[in-house]
Amino acid sequence: MLQKNILLILSHAPYGDTYAKEALDIALTAAAFGLPVSLLFTQDAPYLLLKSQQPQQIQQKNFANICSALPMYDIENIYIEAQAAQTKRITLDQLVVPAKFVNQADIALMIRDHDIVLRF
Repeated sequence: MLQKNILLILSHAPYGDTYAKEALDIALTAAAFGLPVSLLFTQDAPYLLLKSQQPQQIQQKNFANICSALPMYDIENIYIEAQAAQTKRITLDQLVVPAKFVNQADIALMIRDHDIVLRF
């Protein structure tokens, strides 16, 4: 049986709703079952990957800890929409995991090349 490639597109900020946690839970679960998972962070979602999060002030868990575990689950295809990163002044050295900036053309190809695409 052929494995399905999964692309999760995250667009929400890390705190304030459950979208980010649900997306990361799905990513980790799929990867634990050996499915290839790619993550694309757009709009406010790149904040999930920042080292400098301080969610304790709002009594939340730190998503940076979860994101830093992604490579242990073989989730290494991590992408950030270049425009979102530029707008938010996010650089690769601020992130807890290695990632790659992608433009709109790259994103269109990623969506086309994955069997399953879920947006959060």
